[in-house]
Amino acid sequence: LQCSSTCAGGFQRRVVVCQDENGYTANNCDEKSKPVEQRSCESGPCPQWAYGNWGECTKPCGGGTRTRLVVCQR
Repeated sequence: LQCSSTCAGGFQRRVVVCQDENGYTANNCDEKSKPVEQRSCESGPCPQWAYGNWGECTKPCGGGTRTRLVVCQR
C-alpha cells in the first residue's frame, strides 16, 4: 500500500492472515512468526516556510507597509 505521508512520519499497512496450503482461512499458524502488518516509510523532512527580515516601511507615518520574503523550502 501507499505511504500515508509524502514526508516525515508516514506508515504503510498490509493485511496478514493465516491460511492453509489451499488458501483457506486457518487458525493454527505460529503467532511468533507472524509478519509485521505496519512499517514506517518516512521519506525525509517535510517542507517548511523560510522567511526573511521585515523591510523598511514604505511611509514615515500613517498607512505604510513592510514586506519580507517568504518561501516554501524542502
